[in-house]
Amino acid sequence: GGRLFSRPPQRLRYPVWIIFGDKLPSSASAREGELAVSELAGLWFDLRKNRSRTLGHQLVRICRRNWFRTAIADADGTRLSFGRALMVAILVARRLQHLSDDEKCIGVLLPTSVAGALANMALALSGRVAVNINFTASSEAIRSAMRQCSIRTVITSPRFLARFKDMPLPENVVHFENLIRAPAFFDKMAILAAALLCPASRMQHQPAGPDDLATVIFSSGTTGEPKGVMLAHHNIISNIEAFSALIRFSSSDGMAAILPFFHSFGYTCCLWCPVLNGVRSVFHSNPLEAATVLKMVRQNRLTVLLATPTFLTAYVRRGCREDFASLRLVIAGAEKLRPAVSDSFANTFGIRPLEGYGATELSPVVSLNLPDVEIDGVKHVGTREGSVGHPVPGVSVKIVEPDTMAPLPDEREGLLMIKGPNVMKGYINNPDATAKVLRNGWYNTGDIASRDSEGFLYIRDRLSRYSKIGGEMVPHIAIEEKLIQALGNPTGAIAVTSAPDESRGEQIVVFYTAEAGSAETLYRIMAEANIPNLWKPKKDNFIKIDSLPALGTGKTDWRLLKSMAAEFAARKKVAESYAANEQSPNKATLPSKAMPPDKT
Repeated sequence: GGRLFSRPPQRLRYPVWIIFGDKLPSSASAREGELAVSELAGLWFDLRKNRSRTLGHQLVRICRRNWFRTAIADADGTRLSFGRALMVAILVARRLQHLSDDEKCIGVLLPTSVAGALANMALALSGRVAVNINFTASSEAIRSAMRQCSIRTVITSPRFLARFKDMPLPENVVHFENLIRAPAFFDKMAILAAALLCPASRMQHQPAGPDDLATVIFSSGTTGEPKGVMLAHHNIISNIEAFSALIRFSSSDGMAAILPFFHSFGYTCCLWCPVLNGVRSVFHSNPLEAATVLKMVRQNRLTVLLATPTFLTAYVRRGCREDFASLRLVIAGAEKLRPAVSDSFANTFGIRPLEGYGATELSPVVSLNLPDVEIDGVKHVGTREGSVGHPVPGVSVKIVEPDTMAPLPDEREGLLMIKGPNVMKGYINNPDATAKVLRNGWYNTGDIASRDSEGFLYIRDRLSRYSKIGGEMVPHIAIEEKLIQALGNPTGAIAVTSAPDESRGEQIVVFYTAEAGSAETLYRIMAEANIPNLWKPKKDNFIKIDSLPALGTGKTDWRLLKSMAAEFAARKKVAESYAANEQSPNKATLPSKAMPPDKT
């Protein structure tokens, strides 16, 4: 309400935990003290583990408490209360009981919708592991995911399946429409009684605890091969609690749930976070359908929107201030939020998006910017432009030297390491990959970051988005920003990656779209830029493409761009060899398949 102590207490007695950590030496710095306290906060989450700390138990508790309030809805009008959603989830869980006990992982091939949410809820109630299939991935990636998780059953819908050709499916395909067909009268009464009175543990076909798997989410693979990230119930619930402590949901809030459930941001924050907070959520399956999303937010008076910068850009092009007038919070993640996107969104809708940071392996939220608050002359700065905010409660952060893993002081760039209750259990059936990123409870993000004196985090780039040229580390994002700023901050027009180079190890390659202009313009900008010459791409390393490739999550597909750059470098090498042989008095014979690159 804008005043101190303006809300009534939520309970009469507030439990207080006192946790004693190891004694720090008198020489310890303030930052070391802060790290020790954050680790104790993570321990607090762990100490709260009990048998009821599962998604299924929490779902039953919240649905009973908010029985008649709207829980989930589709943009097309389908709407279920918390009580109704719980009953349907119990029905679906019962109709899946015939599956073999050794079928732990069940595939879900459904869009962001009421149906997709109910399928995930039912699997949580039954104690099985939900694996939401990334239907935007290649057939090979989908087959790999099913093979790694030993999936023999997939829940899907014929109407949704009709959109895809040659979708690889396992032996058992269960149609969601059959799972929710109306039960007999006595079955309906039994389900109602169970929803109102039955302990959650009695609903589980396979008993689950806080450390058991809730889901396996396959990383998007923007810079490498996708891997199955194993997230336990405790991982997800603790991350939701930390996120919710900062967002502070109320009964009047509504979530615009547009992110896919096969993405950790969508699974944790758009599916389970509103449900476990007793907040309604409205789903739409395609976040790039700007007109539908704008209408959905406007008509339902939604207050919270989680999206990627790519999606925010699409809404700016189609929307006006009235469309998002009800929003109190817009959070962007999954990729870097550039100032130009923030400015255009704020100018159009009157609300500035706040940048957060996370990773699939971290359930996913790590840090978050918050609105600045000033009450009675006391100001709390929650946002810093260009940063990804402060770590959420329970999450410990340190920045280390990549080679020696020695901690670095503030303002120094280094490798970002994360520890907390949100850190994954590991990669499914891949202990070697797990061992590479997990060390003594710390997760190696692979991101280069820094922290200022007030604790705000800044993500500089992926370690994999650096090139080693002539022995020097060259950051791709620094080159991108020089080009984007010089061009007036266009979005989705420039992407910098690298390709092999025999003489210097790697070479910089720039992909650009028509919005960025011509290769000559880009080369001139680079030639005049105040950056080391080693960072500047060669004149013929600017490649025009129709649009930057993107994944279903909205992220740029860096793996595909890197593959395209490698192919370009290989063709370029063949062309140079061909030209050299043409000029040589003693021409060498080229292989018959070696042809100069296609100029087009």
